[in-house]
Amino acid sequence: MFTRVFGTTSFWSYLIAFSVLLAAVFWHHNIIEEQNPSGGNIFRTIVISILAVISLLSVDWTVRRQMLFRKGSYHLLVFALFFWILPIDKWDIWLWLAALFFWFSFLQIIQVDGSAHSRKGVFNAGFWLVFAVLFKVDFLCFPLTLFSVLAFKGQLNYKNTVLFFLPAFCVALLWMMLLVLIPSFPSWETTDFAPLNFSFLWGKELEDNSGFFFVLLTSMVVVFQYLKGLLRNSYKTKDNIYSMILLLVSALAITVFGGEGNLISWVSVLMIIAVLSTQYFESFTQKWPVELFFVCCLGIIFQDQILSIFN
Repeated sequence: MFTRVFGTTSFWSYLIAFSVLLAAVFWHHNIIEEQNPSGGNIFRTIVISILAVISLLSVDWTVRRQMLFRKGSYHLLVFALFFWILPIDKWDIWLWLAALFFWFSFLQIIQVDGSAHSRKGVFNAGFWLVFAVLFKVDFLCFPLTLFSVLAFKGQLNYKNTVLFFLPAFCVALLWMMLLVLIPSFPSWETTDFAPLNFSFLWGKELEDNSGFFFVLLTSMVVVFQYLKGLLRNSYKTKDNIYSMILLLVSALAITVFGGEGNLISWVSVLMIIAVLSTQYFESFTQKWPVELFFVCCLGIIFQDQILSIFN
């Protein structure tokens, strides 16, 4: 069933994936509302729904523009189901916005090819990163990721470096002018760095433990399979895969900057796993392992309901 719908790209694959994603958002909304009535604000949940749809569209755009797939759309369902698996107990809109802006910055960088037109992409990458930093100042650490991608492409030079930091310089200059003209204008304040200790990975609930284990295991398997195939791929494909794996490492770093227990920070991890998943699932000659994988996802999501049947 899953391979028939998501083995190709069609209206139904998009419709089902977006329906599953929105159902996951409101599933989490109900849980948050049960645990904390003041934390289940419907307006915040609607904003989260919009961010979730933008995230899924960003995943789809990345897969298509970087030619990491042949014809399938498994990445749509992987992101939607994995988002459902996360044991989310609060929303953090600002962190999600910062992660999305960082993703937009990354998408601009991976298109740089040395042409005069691509220099605009370097400037745009710096522009989007400025917005990410405005929502989460800890994202100041992530230019290193983008410069590493430029280095992979052989495009790390002083011109691109200046273009990348030009938006930040312009914003900082404008901010200083506003501080002089408007004394009450908010000044730049840095936030405290709140690293994770990952204790929340092993919570009291079985659903929390099995869900995180399944997501992490999938990411390790997918990345390992891509690394195995690097020698057989073209230079451009290798460059894309190196960049995607680097983004996965950065996405894991975002979970550190997200603060302990803030599971929204894991959305960036889910996005890159979803991007890498489509080509991996299409490589199976037998379809039953793919079907089994998605059945396991559903089993983890509804495990409490399944266990209640036998109790």
